[in-house]
Amino acid sequence: MVRPFLRSLLLVCLSAVAIAAADGRRPLNHDDYDSWRTIGAPVIARDGQWLAYSFMPLEGDGDVIARSLIRSTEFRVPVGALPPPPLTASEENPERPAPRREVTIAITSDSRFLIATAFPAQAETLQAKRDKKKPEEMPKDGLVIVDLSNGTVTRIASVKSFQVPAKGGGWVAYLKEPPPETKDEAPKPEPTTAAAAAETGSEKKSPADPEKQKKRKDQKYGSDLVLRQLYAPTEKAERVFPNVLDYSFARDGRMLVFTVASRTETENGVYAVTPGDSATPIALVSGPGRYVKFTWDREQTQAVFASDRAEPEAKAPRFALYHWKRGTAAATEIVPVGTAGLPEGYAVSGDAAAAFSFDGTKIHVPAAPFPKEPDARLAELLDQDKVSLDLWHWRDDYIQPMQKVRADQERKRTYLGVFDLASHRYVQLADPALANVVLNDDATRGFGRDDRAYRRRETYDRAYHDLYLVDAATGQRQLVYRELGEKSGERWSHTGRWLAFFHEKQWHVIDAQSGTIRPLSANIPFALYDELVDVPEPAGSCGTAGWTRDGESLLIYDRYDVWQVFPDGRPARNLTRGFGRANRIQLRVQNTEASEPGDDKRGIDASRPLILRGESEVTRSSGFFRTSFAANVAPEQLLWRDQNVRYLGRALEADRVILSGSRFDLYPDLLATNTSFTAPAKVTDGGAQLAPFLWGSTELLTYRNADGVELPAALFKPANFDPNKKYPLIVYLYERLSQVVHTFTPPLPGTVVNPPFYTSNGYLILMPDIAYTVGYPGQSALKCVLPAIDGLVRRGFVDENAIGIQGHSWGGYQIAYMVTQTNRFRAAEAGAVVGNMTSAYSGIRWGSGRPRQYQYEQAQSRIGRSLQDAPLLYLENSPVFFAHRVTTPLLLLHNDQDDAVPWYQGIEFFLALRRHDKEAYLFNYNNEFHGLRRRADQKDFARRMSQFFDHFLKGAPRPEWMDRGVPYLERDEEKLRFRDSN
Repeated sequence: MVRPFLRSLLLVCLSAVAIAAADGRRPLNHDDYDSWRTIGAPVIARDGQWLAYSFMPLEGDGDVIARSLIRSTEFRVPVGALPPPPLTASEENPERPAPRREVTIAITSDSRFLIATAFPAQAETLQAKRDKKKPEEMPKDGLVIVDLSNGTVTRIASVKSFQVPAKGGGWVAYLKEPPPETKDEAPKPEPTTAAAAAETGSEKKSPADPEKQKKRKDQKYGSDLVLRQLYAPTEKAERVFPNVLDYSFARDGRMLVFTVASRTETENGVYAVTPGDSATPIALVSGPGRYVKFTWDREQTQAVFASDRAEPEAKAPRFALYHWKRGTAAATEIVPVGTAGLPEGYAVSGDAAAAFSFDGTKIHVPAAPFPKEPDARLAELLDQDKVSLDLWHWRDDYIQPMQKVRADQERKRTYLGVFDLASHRYVQLADPALANVVLNDDATRGFGRDDRAYRRRETYDRAYHDLYLVDAATGQRQLVYRELGEKSGERWSHTGRWLAFFHEKQWHVIDAQSGTIRPLSANIPFALYDELVDVPEPAGSCGTAGWTRDGESLLIYDRYDVWQVFPDGRPARNLTRGFGRANRIQLRVQNTEASEPGDDKRGIDASRPLILRGESEVTRSSGFFRTSFAANVAPEQLLWRDQNVRYLGRALEADRVILSGSRFDLYPDLLATNTSFTAPAKVTDGGAQLAPFLWGSTELLTYRNADGVELPAALFKPANFDPNKKYPLIVYLYERLSQVVHTFTPPLPGTVVNPPFYTSNGYLILMPDIAYTVGYPGQSALKCVLPAIDGLVRRGFVDENAIGIQGHSWGGYQIAYMVTQTNRFRAAEAGAVVGNMTSAYSGIRWGSGRPRQYQYEQAQSRIGRSLQDAPLLYLENSPVFFAHRVTTPLLLLHNDQDDAVPWYQGIEFFLALRRHDKEAYLFNYNNEFHGLRRRADQKDFARRMSQFFDHFLKGAPRPEWMDRGVPYLERDEEKLRFRDSN
């Protein structure tokens, strides 16, 4: 007999099918993910006449599109398929994957040509994989050049990278992929130097020195650099320079500088060539050795680079710094090994780039200890004789996993010094005692952070440091503040006199001349810290827009408004006149000033209008406002929409601005307007992809949690929503999510529910904000989620017998806890759960290597005390101890290479459920991370999760894996059966 709630759900589904058939739209399915296209990398021409962007699917071949903003002309150029998302960790956050490679686009400064990278076509790459091609034999990236005057497309194969000058018209430089090595030497391109040209004809070369070849086994060698004149006939368009490793086009287009790394080491060096001049490139410096980290100053009148050419025969050669003035014939060695002022045993680093002060008079020099020669005995050891051992010492600053994660960073660590170009004097500023020094614009003063006394505390506490002022002329240090937290946000004024920082809920300023400290914001009557933060550690600031260009004031934010504060003691000014707070609109400075690439204008120009982006906390509508530093009235509204409106960029030489505007049901197409944001016009049509599909809509709700606190919640409603019908509901939670109500989410597979997929298929999705009480994170979630559901149920369109819940990581923990406390949910999915806080407390976040103790005492897990001080809180908040209470069928996802939550936490909880005969399914995608990264795994889990919810919330048949599991001996065959049947 069909149960009543299943009968009502069946009627809802049949009704949805009838509506879909009537208007021609259909629900999204899992096969729709791959073809969905996203707009990326928008570029606007200098004169504002052309817009270019990529339009790429998640899987399959995509396009670069160039659209005229003054005519109806549009060119669409196929550029192959995006490479798969990387599995490697991000350098910025080792617990996140590195970003996926995207198409790179440029428009020449005369708006005549579009240049873009291109990837191999998907079919080509797949065939190469089926043919088991070696990595070096796989299809390579390429380049497309589009003549915007007529749409002619030129394709160039096997290109690693390209550059066009910011100014200088129709030139492009691109670096080719090295050809596969063959026994027969390929014909040589144009020689780099006159000496090399003389040598080429005779081919009289000395045999390679075996010892030198061994020494250089890690040496990177260059490939062909092509300089192409885009207007010239093809046969005269290009010059080729061999063995180039790196290159830099001057912004004015009148100079191309490149470094050569050749197997014939006499050809190595740094060379400069003038586009359009057929003369042999000028050698700034050449000879055996490596040449790395070429860097221009801001005006591009001079440059620096590092080279180890002085020690070409050394097994661990040391680098020196070279300086070149543009227009001169040769570079000069300015910081050689043994320079006065360099600490003994130190030299210039080849792993980090030097930089110029803002005015170009001084050079920031990265110094490092001499490279160590590897112990030759290590290479001679047999595997059976090697000892693999780590020692965890109680006095170590960082535990072994943290040391391991940071090992490469530590090997390449550099310590800042300053070289004065006028006096030729070098001063070392940083060292292991004060490893991080940040200089002001003119490199006369710096501040440094010393964290050594607090490193061991990072196991269970946040990071701290002592703050020093550093005299760049002498290297002398002055301690100005002890034990600042990691959110102190120090920043120099552009005159170099003032140093602002945030501490104990206020902004402060240090006078670098006297070393005195004074409050900057003490008289502001509103909180300048994030009032919504409810973790045990102190909240950080609401942020800052930075210093004004004159260096005499700092713009800071409260929750809603913008304040101007003065280090000389003048009273603070509310630049937005309280308009943000009065209307509950968060106002933030939006920089729309035209600025040349690389010309880093300092600070906010107080003589110009101040453009603000605003977003309503009440409705999440957004837009732009204008005011001025002298205004005594509220900001003028320029644009306001019930959308998520974002500024994306502007033309450098025209009053043309590009925006995007989106909602849950509105694709973020690009909009063209002006700097007054007048009448934005849609100039792309990515939203046409929604037309075939049932989609849905959103609504922002408010509710009160069990403690009476009013909170917002985002409700995602099915397509063709009818308030008189009953719908299945899935609650998705993390912390505060209501702000995403106007965020467009494309159909994506992954570790969490995809709102458009589920609303398209007849589900309600509720995302309630959660307010926490420290010490009781599980109960806090329960006190918010259940009242939010109750409030929604009272509206009459929720089927109370078909309520599910889903979340990952912190969301997964909260769900695991809640299902031990309530039977409100018909089904639940929880990913990367912490099942047992007592064992997770001293676990390791393997991505960063950091112990998890700090997470409970100071951060997201919100216990606020140590396990030893509050064991009962850890027990009370641990789902594993209450697993016997669970009545909700539970789907778990926890992968064996989880780099944030130890995967044994999922095992502990699963085994506790299994012990008590609770319906539970644990998915472990082998060698996967905290979140699924492999595309096939993402699609597989998205299908299984939807089957799970469809069964329990819609009455769909149980899938085979729920009925009989997946026996280990059948695991591979089952994946094929599952893929082919869904």
